[in-house]
Amino acid sequence: MITGITASHQFNWWWGLHSLHHSQRNMNLWSDDRNHLLDDFIRGIYMGLIAIVIGVEPGQYILLVTVSQMVQSLQHANVRIHFGAIGERLLVSPRFHRTHHAISIGHETNGTGTLGGHNFAVLFPGWDILFGTALFGKEFAMTGIRDQLPSPEGSGREYGQGFWSQQWLGLKRMFGRDRQQYPRQEQKLRRERAQQGQIDA
Repeated sequence: MITGITASHQFNWWWGLHSLHHSQRNMNLWSDDRNHLLDDFIRGIYMGLIAIVIGVEPGQYILLVTVSQMVQSLQHANVRIHFGAIGERLLVSPRFHRTHHAISIGHETNGTGTLGGHNFAVLFPGWDILFGTALFGKEFAMTGIRDQLPSPEGSGREYGQGFWSQQWLGLKRMFGRDRQQYPRQEQKLRRERAQQGQIDA
């Protein structure tokens, strides 16, 4: 199941949608519900198919989704809660999941501008431990996405103010069409990175 969750962090087109969820700079109980509609639809189909394949009854599925949503709301809360050295490895805590949303370490596995990340598990960190993506840090890092930061750290990319703007920009990101809104910032960032030898000009 974790491979489906990580897929939204591995494919540029899907990250274009899912990045809306990660663009929040202030985590809160409602952060888990700030998603692109198409991202939710794809994830819902994926999870539903898995439930059918493994034989989960419809009534049980509804209960599992409800409990999962409640736990995920807590995970996204802006609270400094962790479950201790052992508990952190049994159930995803707000601190563990905050690392997943952290600028850079949360979604850039192989350095600036790469996709990937850490702490993908929805309920049980054992999946991240098994796949080598677990990161048990003690800090409460800043959240968001590097490219939404102002230059020189990012490119000032816009993720939308309001529901419909966020949905529209998610579709544009999915198809790689949102960059034209910020051509000067993008060109400047590319020049700076080229000078630092990070990318080809």
